[in-house]
Amino acid sequence: MPNKNYLKGRRKEYKICSQYKQEGCDIAQRTAGSHSPFDVIAINSQKKKIFLIQCKPDNISEQQLRKIQEKNLELNGFFEVEFVVA
Repeated sequence: MPNKNYLKGRRKEYKICSQYKQEGCDIAQRTAGSHSPFDVIAINSQKKKIFLIQCKPDNISEQQLRKIQEKNLELNGFFEVEFVVA
């Protein structure tokens, strides 16, 4: 049985996926087990936007949030996207 923190985090990731789908994203998917800087990826093909979302507990401090955002600033901006079938 997974621990409480894992279950709570997973629940939040599913909730965020649902919110982004309701907001018009074609894809909103957890990156479970990837150990990447983000927990959820959401894509809105109509608006040509990709969201990389790091899920944190609601009680995280503003200082901790800023530190995470600063660490991952290079993920903001424009990227070339290429769809590949392998």
